[in-house]
Amino acid sequence: MANKEITKKQFDFLEHEFNYLEKEGVISQQEKVRMLGSYNVKGNLNFITILLSIGALLLGLGVLTFVASNWIYLSKAVKFLLIIACLIGVNFAGVKVQARLPKTSRSLHYAGILIFGAGIFLVEQMFNISINFNSSFLLWAIGTVFIGYYLKDVFVLLFTSFLLFIYINGSIFVDETSYPLAILIFLPALYILLKKFDYPKYLTFFINALAINTIALFLMEFVPKLGFENSNTIVLSILFVLGIVLAYIPVRAKLQNITHIQGHILHGITALFLTFEFSIWFPLAYFVFLLYLILKGSLTSIVIICALIFRYYIYSFDFLPKSLTFIIGGIMLIGFGFFFENQRKKGGELNE
Repeated sequence: MANKEITKKQFDFLEHEFNYLEKEGVISQQEKVRMLGSYNVKGNLNFITILLSIGALLLGLGVLTFVASNWIYLSKAVKFLLIIACLIGVNFAGVKVQARLPKTSRSLHYAGILIFGAGIFLVEQMFNISINFNSSFLLWAIGTVFIGYYLKDVFVLLFTSFLLFIYINGSIFVDETSYPLAILIFLPALYILLKKFDYPKYLTFFINALAINTIALFLMEFVPKLGFENSNTIVLSILFVLGIVLAYIPVRAKLQNITHIQGHILHGITALFLTFEFSIWFPLAYFVFLLYLILKGSLTSIVIICALIFRYYIYSFDFLPKSLTFIIGGIMLIGFGFFFENQRKKGGELNE
């Protein structure tokens, strides 16, 4: 059986409890040692890791600013060789010290990622290569995803997701007729890596958000080309339905909480915009739906109801006393709080 990874805090709690059981004679010392040996403490961010990460950042920035400040005095061949030498040098050093100094090795690879990204922009400038800026971020992402896989590093993959956000959203500003098709290759690859990494919480959130962003951009790109009059309403409606689906779709236990919360957030945001598109029946029906979710223990739905109240508070500002709006909103929230407290006393569960 492979040892389970837990945090230092969880390990200390288990050790405290096992010491208690040993003292009471429930388990022997050998059994306590054996059970504690079934767990590995995860490597948390500590002073050394933070120090090395900042050092990697400063190293990468230092190299780049030196090259940039002396750029005009260097020949093209020297410039190119300097970039390649820095890139190979830090990554080679990282590989060489990996077994003996793993944290130092990782910081050198971080510096390599920064040098690689900046090198892309400097080479474009040096050879007057004219490409859209978002394509440069795509090249950067291609390099980082391989390094992230090699290092099994969640933070590198988070940085890759950040680069891809710039890539797909940057396409809106550089060419409205193109769609960033490369994301359709990247997303499945990122989900495969997510599975290999056992679904870390933050990485799952960012990759899901990237997928939702991609679908939204796809709809905004192609729905207007179909010639519908109310293309914006159609896009919002599809995303609203997608949010409902995500909120209830059966997924792995580790993905479930994050995916369901993102679904609630998506249908909540799109519903607020749709209240401007449809007559009063839609907000009323949606309000009833949110009440149903709250009865099921959804805390996210309370936040959405607050946003809905605020949206109609602004709308009713001219003809409804604002004090009355606050009173209504306050009574509703106190009522929800009373309901949840009562449910908790009865043993009911809250979600999200």
